[in-house]
Amino acid sequence: MESVSIIGIGIATMDIYCYKNKMYPGGNEYNIAYNAKKQGAKAAFMGVFANDKVGEILEKTLQKEQIDTSHSHHEEGSSGYALVDLKDGDRVFIDWNKKGVTDLYPFEFTKEEIEYIKEFDIACISWGARVNHEKIKKLAKYGVKICYDFYDNFTLDDIREIGSNIKYAFLSCGQLSEEETKETLKEVISTGCEIAVGTRGADKTIAYDGKEFYMQPVKKVKAIDTMGAGDSYISAFLMNYLQMKADESMKSENNIKQALEKAAEYAATIVVKEGALGIGYDVNPKKLSEIINI
Repeated sequence: MESVSIIGIGIATMDIYCYKNKMYPGGNEYNIAYNAKKQGAKAAFMGVFANDKVGEILEKTLQKEQIDTSHSHHEEGSSGYALVDLKDGDRVFIDWNKKGVTDLYPFEFTKEEIEYIKEFDIACISWGARVNHEKIKKLAKYGVKICYDFYDNFTLDDIREIGSNIKYAFLSCGQLSEEETKETLKEVISTGCEIAVGTRGADKTIAYDGKEFYMQPVKKVKAIDTMGAGDSYISAFLMNYLQMKADESMKSENNIKQALEKAAEYAATIVVKEGALGIGYDVNPKKLSEIINI
């Protein structure tokens, strides 16, 4: 029985691994929706799909898993894509298009769309989703519960601007020390956010709820590809935390600690797959114009 419902609002893109003639669907909120469904959630994705072959593939990949895309938009233009290489298992972006349909046609959020989003326990949005601060405030004003991924280029101004409008915050803090990460998480919680989580690459993840700091080591595996690892971590944390909140029989002594552990375990299953989801398609990088409106 689906006890948790999660919607991702934002990026759908294709990661193109030129050196191996393969392409892999992905994107922050796209990955979160896909992974949430795989873990048993009622999942949906609300993004912008282009009228090219890649746009069709991106949407059908989700629909095949029965992930609702009914409130996504379809526009003329180019699908988002990134040209990717791997170095010792870590992703390296060579180039990407900056004028994809997600960039050109950001959501305005109609009343009908907001009512639909409110049907879900949580809406996942990231800095890259082209949902600006004013739109975050608009969604929160109408009762949407938001999980926001600040990425690694956040500022204190960003945190103070929207922190009170989000319920769960994720920040990539690999560039910060443990003490700096804790101070940043304190800043987030001081705005009124419920839980703030700082992921730190191979170092321990740190979470804070205003009362206690929680430290979670990564699960050691030999990574094949780290693409989508952070997104899978977010989806697994939310899935487990929200499930424990909803089901009395699942509650642990410490729900946050338990959810962090489950998230680390799930992320470890993702980094041993190729691409963000382990789903790949053949591609000729020299003929991208045949499948993308470049």
